[in-house]
Amino acid sequence: MSRALTTSGLVALVAALWLTAGTVAADEASEAFRPCKRSDLIGTWAVIRFGTAPSARVDPADPYFHPYQRYVFRPDASLRHLTSPAPLTPEDLRAMLAAPATATWAVDDRGWLSTQRSGLPGRALDACQVLVVKVVDARSRIPGLPGDLLLTHYDENANPIARRLLRKLRD
Repeated sequence: MSRALTTSGLVALVAALWLTAGTVAADEASEAFRPCKRSDLIGTWAVIRFGTAPSARVDPADPYFHPYQRYVFRPDASLRHLTSPAPLTPEDLRAMLAAPATATWAVDDRGWLSTQRSGLPGRALDACQVLVVKVVDARSRIPGLPGDLLLTHYDENANPIARRLLRKLRD
């Protein structure tokens, strides 16, 4: 992915966001976010907001689009990802943690997260950003807090198709 793509995706996001002090201008985007580092990702994360691009085709039966999701990034680069159409129970989470990892992950120095699911060709690519200030979106009651992760998923043609806001859970 090019730097221009990262910047354009960020500018599109910032246009819809409000900081507690007011509207964020495109040139202030670097003050609201920073690229993810490997150490930022390690742990258990809950998806607290999820949205798709207006042009994205969404199959509600596709687990990728289920509203309840958890990610577990391990230091050994293994990844567990659980999705559900219903709220996750403690039993669901215990079963996920007990199951073998089905994917691996890496993040580069630009903050791009790549994941590889076992047995599938190709890697998924997400722009990964850490919020450094509280961000309020007028369309949601859930603010982004410092330390939250913003994952923007891209398709094979470098078009953004989905965005997730993740909050770290206690391990």
